[in-house]
Amino acid sequence: MANIENHTGVPHFWFEQTGPDGERLDVLVVRATFDFAAGGELMTLASEQHPVVLGDTFSGPVATDPLRAVVKDDGDLLPYKPGTDILVTGHANAPEGRAHINWVAGIRVGKVQKIIRLHGPRQFRKQFFGWRLGPTEPTTHVALDYRLAFGGCIDIPAALTSDGEQDTVKHPGNPAGSGWLPKSAAYGKLDKAAREHVAKWVRNQKVIAAPQIEDALKPVVHPYQSAGTDSLGPIARWWTPRRALQGAYDEKWRNDRYPMVPEDFDSRFYQSAHPDLVAVPHLTGDESVTLSGLLPQKRDMRLPGWRLIAVVTRASGDSIVSLPVLDTVRFDLDRCQASLVWRAHYAEAGDPVTELLVAATTAVIDCDQSSTSELSARGADT
Repeated sequence: MANIENHTGVPHFWFEQTGPDGERLDVLVVRATFDFAAGGELMTLASEQHPVVLGDTFSGPVATDPLRAVVKDDGDLLPYKPGTDILVTGHANAPEGRAHINWVAGIRVGKVQKIIRLHGPRQFRKQFFGWRLGPTEPTTHVALDYRLAFGGCIDIPAALTSDGEQDTVKHPGNPAGSGWLPKSAAYGKLDKAAREHVAKWVRNQKVIAAPQIEDALKPVVHPYQSAGTDSLGPIARWWTPRRALQGAYDEKWRNDRYPMVPEDFDSRFYQSAHPDLVAVPHLTGDESVTLSGLLPQKRDMRLPGWRLIAVVTRASGDSIVSLPVLDTVRFDLDRCQASLVWRAHYAEAGDPVTELLVAATTAVIDCDQSSTSELSARGADT
């Protein structure tokens, strides 16, 4: 166990992780919480610091119905993220705090930006000529919760499946969402009993909740629409597009790679933000930020400008200076705070880290970036 001196004044966590080829990695994570600023000023360090998140936390019935649960906060114990996740959680507030039926909201951090449209509660109603949107109820706020974005799932009882296991037909990008109904092709390959069950369930729907969160430029106008899911918070590991990045856990993997990750594992799997909100290369931590349609008034500010420096000493006596990368920025609208996470990893390679000193500075660091440990697109390279 390394002796760690943390001079940042904010929480850290030091843990062991396994790289893609089974190598041991020691990983440093530092998390700092800052209060929002205004007028383009730098964010300031919060008086109360929030701890490193040791694992994903969820909202919804995660124990009994995980497909209908959403990630509330993504965990920090990962070896590496190839870009910076930009996440926004909490409740988006209508402009000026007055009730609106809908409004456009968005975030810009440096060159990365995303806009969405938010709606008050509304419904799809089945009519003679198809599904139509009903009237929208004005609201002063909308939770940035994927359960309010386009998606959904339909349960199939175990008695109707060939293997006797309960099954679902689900929107691949958001099984927890609302407003979606599957086209017949989505369940056409099911066993006859299961297929008929789903078709009957779909026919019997007359009124369903419509999504309150959608792409600002691609509105959802009917339940059968082929549309993705849009919001600003973390995406679950078992949803697309993340699921496609985990690699093939097939017979070849079981025979040749287990328990290591598949050869086609892509470290972008570790990114939990919407793909539109992943900054590549990593943010430096002093970028300008604009929040629009998320707080009662538009807010302009800057990330705090912190740079982290880590000095490690190995058992051999060798010392390495590295610059942990900023790979997660979480904006909490309800607290008016942002949490920034920096990360660095060190391959053991028979020479473990025995001492680590980490500090923060607001000065620009002119340092050879090659001294910072890096991971490849699959995971870790020693």
